[in-house]
Amino acid sequence: MKARRGAFIFLALVAASLLVASYALYLHPQRPITGNAFASHPRIVIGDAAEFTVPGAGAGCECVTRGSGSSSDPFIISGWRLNASDGEGISIGWTTVHFLIENVVVSGSSQYSGVLLRWVENGAIMNSSISGAHYGISLYSSSSVLIANNTLVHNDFGIVLEASNNNTVTENMLDGSRQVGIFVRGSNNTVDANLVINGSFGGINVDGTALLGSSNSITKNVVKANSAYGIALWRARNNVIKGNAVSENGGAGIMLIDSSAANLVENNRVVNNGGDGILIAQQSSGNTVAGNNVTGNGNGATTFDLHDETSDNLWVSNTFNTRSPDTIN
Repeated sequence: MKARRGAFIFLALVAASLLVASYALYLHPQRPITGNAFASHPRIVIGDAAEFTVPGAGAGCECVTRGSGSSSDPFIISGWRLNASDGEGISIGWTTVHFLIENVVVSGSSQYSGVLLRWVENGAIMNSSISGAHYGISLYSSSSVLIANNTLVHNDFGIVLEASNNNTVTENMLDGSRQVGIFVRGSNNTVDANLVINGSFGGINVDGTALLGSSNSITKNVVKANSAYGIALWRARNNVIKGNAVSENGGAGIMLIDSSAANLVENNRVVNNGGDGILIAQQSSGNTVAGNNVTGNGNGATTFDLHDETSDNLWVSNTFNTRSPDTIN
């Protein structure tokens, strides 16, 4: 009986450990494989729901590996290697069916998008590698799209949300973007837990042109070693920048400019950036900067840890060494 009980306990522990491992893999899936495990496929172009077809269908994309397009059984596009040198690697538009692009490899030539979604809802792009494109992943007038755990290397722009609202960008790695790692011109988007490094210009940019760029959440990202700036808001309102690690960028770590208002910058670690740590400028007012650790930024003469060039902003309980003006708390 004792032997049986011991065997039962051992099996139970094994089952529990496998469950924990499976759950961890679900929360933090592996990065995509970039070897020879992918089949080549012509560029994928889908203009409506009817064009989600399986290989050999004789019409449509002939790219769907399984699924029916419902919320519980989305169309799956997986396992393909695509070339975006003479057009978008994957282009999907004008559909609200549920679909998932996963485990694809797209390479480009800095002219087209790796993946382009236009007027789309209910899509997801996960666990894929995209390199050398103009836009790695680009959304236009699209919503309810998840972009998660992708690797985007040496694209002009890594991820672009243009006129796109209510999307989630999470746990992606963006390395060596030639312009901006993540560009958002939309509202109510979540940009969370991404790694944005080594860009030739900016890390994360929220642009409020045309009354967009409001109520976005920029949280828990690591933004490091981008040439110009880490995180920037232009003409943006009511956004939250919270819990990010922003370091070693060539210019400002976090900056709010061009009449950005009513934004919250809270509990970020902003260290060793070449310009100001946190800068508010160009008629930006009504912003709150609270509880940030901001040290080692700027030169202490023209650029500082905390720098406010406007008025009516609230600075509360920040850790810093240098500031301008002296009225910053």
